[in-house]
Amino acid sequence: MRKTLTPVFLAAMLGACGATGGGEADQQARIASAALATGNPSAALAASAGAAAANPRDGAAQLRHAEMLAAGARWDEAAQAYARAVQADGGSRAARLGLGRARLRGGDLAGAEAAFREAIVALPRDPGAQSGLGVALDHQGRHAEAQAAYRSALELEPSHAGARTNLALSLTLSGQGAEAVRMLEGVARAPQATPRQRHNLALAYAAAGDAPRAAEMMAPELGENSREAAAAWRLALAGP
Repeated sequence: MRKTLTPVFLAAMLGACGATGGGEADQQARIASAALATGNPSAALAASAGAAAANPRDGAAQLRHAEMLAAGARWDEAAQAYARAVQADGGSRAARLGLGRARLRGGDLAGAEAAFREAIVALPRDPGAQSGLGVALDHQGRHAEAQAAYRSALELEPSHAGARTNLALSLTLSGQGAEAVRMLEGVARAPQATPRQRHNLALAYAAAGDAPRAAEMMAPELGENSREAAAAWRLALAGP
């Protein structure tokens, strides 16, 4: 069946064709934006791919395409596109961190570690690069090195919530539950705490041998049967 263009998408295409100052990359970007706005991610991805192919030295075009691929969880292709974005603009924070994250999500742990280490060299004051390195190291079971990376991130930005949460989880994984509890308790019990922070505190309590508090933290997340589920979880944590 022949598909018709929506008015918004058609108007954007006509506007792009009539543009005189932005060049082909800008035209393709407008088409991609219009396609996303009208619920057509395939067309948006095709437009971003065209812009990236036509402008290999345009870091912004490469980055847009990489982010489109990442949004679709196409991690290997996204990593390649982020790498092209880094080649085009080595100072781009989004490209460098995106490359590490895409490799991490795609299961390339060594590649992710290398990308984050390169990001640290290029962006020495960026806590996100240090925190990303910590995640890559944790996934390899190298918890002590990961914790050093998270602490470096916190030295750069003491309020960096991701680094703090990741450090606490890393401490939990390495059997240092009591320290993880001290680090997370104030954050995870605050009204604005995220589910992830509460879950991590519950795990830290469990690692520290405090099954009742672990179950208490999880109770609000367990739905209508939270009391019974929390009791069952507490028994499971207590062991035979």
